[in-house]
Amino acid sequence: MTENFASFKTMQGISPVEGVMIKSAHLDNVMMTYMEFAPGSILPEHKHPHEQITTIIAGNMEMTVGDQTQLMRPGDVATVPPNIVHSAKVIEEKAIAIDAWSPIREDYKL
Repeated sequence: MTENFASFKTMQGISPVEGVMIKSAHLDNVMMTYMEFAPGSILPEHKHPHEQITTIIAGNMEMTVGDQTQLMRPGDVATVPPNIVHSAKVIEEKAIAIDAWSPIREDYKL
């Protein structure tokens, strides 16, 4: 992102796993990602050194953080500390989530 204004609707994204599209906006020290999940898509177990806060804005997904699993609906929030294994599975319809990151994820920059 090189301008002060952008739209997740029109920006390019990356697809790290089938059925998942990630679009990002960032400054030097903060990042937000807009994540679109196709129906039935799975974000497999993984971990990273970043702090992550996820909020669901459309659809439903089952999210696991460490040993806790919860069905997430629009307005729900999950926090993921660094290096904690987590995963997500979309239930039925398309889902959209917004994630906040610290520090920024270099692999999600476009």
